[in-house]
Amino acid sequence: MQSIIINAHAKINLTLYVGNVLENGYHNIDTVMHTVELHDIITLSKASRLSLAVTEGTAPSGEDNLMWRAAVLFAKEAQIDPKFHLELKKRIPSQAGLGGGSSDAAAVLKGLNQMFDYPLDMEILHRLAASLGADVPFFLYEGAARCRGIGTDVTLIQGWNGIPAIIVKPDEHISTAIAYAQIDMLKEKRNNFSDEMVLALKSKNLKLLQKYLMNHFEEALFSKHSVLLDTSVYLHQWGYPCGMSGSGSAFFILLNNSAKADEIITTISMDKPTWFVAKTETII
Repeated sequence: MQSIIINAHAKINLTLYVGNVLENGYHNIDTVMHTVELHDIITLSKASRLSLAVTEGTAPSGEDNLMWRAAVLFAKEAQIDPKFHLELKKRIPSQAGLGGGSSDAAAVLKGLNQMFDYPLDMEILHRLAASLGADVPFFLYEGAARCRGIGTDVTLIQGWNGIPAIIVKPDEHISTAIAYAQIDMLKEKRNNFSDEMVLALKSKNLKLLQKYLMNHFEEALFSKHSVLLDTSVYLHQWGYPCGMSGSGSAFFILLNNSAKADEIITTISMDKPTWFVAKTETII
């Protein structure tokens, strides 16, 4: 196989409980994540040397890109020369809490493994993914999963395919490091509803899902970043399940029909012309 094209999907956090700080600086978390159809497009090709080109959107085009590091790690583990050309069409917004960079890295690991006839098993791929970032392992599996520890302990759960959704990102970028620092300052945090969210997905109950949506970053950041609070208030006007993904600044709305999604997107695009807005759906 000389080349392969892979879709690297975004994710949303239906729950995100942030616990104590560990000695290594990471936090214990408990999160239910679900992939959505919104995706970057990655083309992997055999070549005379390692190279990376961003042909759509904006992303680092060299060693600073996690895709590059994933390719180097794969080649070393598989004991082959890293002679690949990586092409990225970037459609998932960056610094949004949607996992775009992590998904791209996981796609490179999976794609190269397929190109070279699966020299690495899933256990090894998981280890490589975890060395690249805490949420990279999730994207090896996709669908729905509950991720614990620092995020690398992945338990697959029953997902809910085809929930119409809207992804919205306001004109605000949030540093993950700052977001975690502000969480550490919280004196009280909401309960962890990850158990309940697993059941809500299994029962395909949108009202239960709405009831148990939770993200500790909302509590930590809304008081410090008025744009995020204002965005949340604005999006809740339609009465559908709505929350921030990861440490932000993207939000998602989950709906019960696709036609309503089109109507809401039209309104948002008119009201907030500089915001990123995309129609999508959950996938498994």
